[in-house]
Amino acid sequence: MSQRATDAGLSGVADAIGVLGVGALASALVQALRRAWPGTTFHLSPRGASAVATLQTQVQAVAHSSNQQVVDACQMLIIGVRPAQLQALADEVQFHAGHHLMVLSAGTPLADLQRLFAPARVTRLMTGLAVSEGRSAISCYPPDKQVQSLWQPACGAVIAFEKEAQFEASVLAVCANAWWLDQLAVMSQWLAANTGMQLAQAQTLLAANMADVMHMLTLNPGKSPAEIARFIGSPGTYTGAGLDHLKAANAHQPWLDALARVFAAFPQAK
Repeated sequence: MSQRATDAGLSGVADAIGVLGVGALASALVQALRRAWPGTTFHLSPRGASAVATLQTQVQAVAHSSNQQVVDACQMLIIGVRPAQLQALADEVQFHAGHHLMVLSAGTPLADLQRLFAPARVTRLMTGLAVSEGRSAISCYPPDKQVQSLWQPACGAVIAFEKEAQFEASVLAVCANAWWLDQLAVMSQWLAANTGMQLAQAQTLLAANMADVMHMLTLNPGKSPAEIARFIGSPGTYTGAGLDHLKAANAHQPWLDALARVFAAFPQAK
């Protein structure tokens, strides 16, 4: 175990972390923890054999033949199964009061998770796949010092929410990743079709500029995205003309509609 684990009060917890349901997001979280806590041993469930095999080449990991073996080996576990599989998992394994579960299931209320996995302690987590590189923020509910100390050195930021509806809304930020990428694809195709630029060149160009503006947000924490947008797109510039056109066309409304549509589907929003 690293010295940081001891300093954070994570002795005996960061030593061993279990994963039940080794999918893409759970794998990304394991990779993030590996950098922050190099002395950690990860105990992996049978589900997701291909992902398990990949992780075994990347981190210090033990593959188990049953979920119960993983639970017996660890106090802290990442639960990465889909919402429809939670009940089956709860029926299969036995937890005790010393277990702390970090559950990735979107749309499943904390009260339901606590009922399913009692008497274990439960914290809900959500993040993006770039957490594997320490880039994504991690949302958690309810606030938990142990969870926050575990993830703080492993990701871009840890945001703890006091209300579950706020946590559910944070899932929208992850959803928006796909929406931005789809918009980037459409713009790349336009550039390729109308300028003769190669599609790969257009994609690289737009992606690099997205990274540039994200860096500007990091460098200017006191400024809102709208302020930075207007700084870049000041009146009289090509950027400003395009920004004015988008605002006049109410181009942001479909994005707001998408946010509202997805959020309305969450149980806590009803």
